[in-house]
Amino acid sequence: QLFINYKLQSVAHLNWRTMTYKSINTFIDDLFAFVIKMPIMHRLACLRDDVIFLIFCYQRYVYRTDYTRVNEFGQCAQPTEEMLKEVEKEKEDATKESSRQEELISGDNSHNAPGVRKRRSAREKRSVS
Repeated sequence: QLFINYKLQSVAHLNWRTMTYKSINTFIDDLFAFVIKMPIMHRLACLRDDVIFLIFCYQRYVYRTDYTRVNEFGQCAQPTEEMLKEVEKEKEDATKESSRQEELISGDNSHNAPGVRKRRSAREKRSVS
C-alpha cells in the first residue's frame, strides 16, 4: 500500500474508514504487545507495524487528496475546465455518430455516407454507356 501511494503521489483511493481501522488495529496490537508477556519477535513485528503506520500517516499528510484525479469509475469530484470541454466534445461526437448511424439504417441520404453507393437501375446503366 505504501508503494502504491508513493507511485500515485496520492492517497485519494483510501478512505478515512480504512485509516481509522488501521489506527485502532495498531493501538490494540501495541497495547497487547506491552501488557501481555510475548516473545520478542512478536513485539518486533508490532514495532514494524507501528513504523509502517507512521509512514502511512506521513503519506496521508504529504499527499493531499487530488480532487481533480479521475477515479476507477471515471468520476471526478472537481473537474477542470479542460475535462469539461473534453466531455462536451465526446457528447457531440456521440450525437453525430448516432445521427449518422440512423441515416444509414433508414436509407435516407445514403449517398452522403462514405463507402456506400446508390444502386443504379438498368435505365441509368444504359443511359451512361
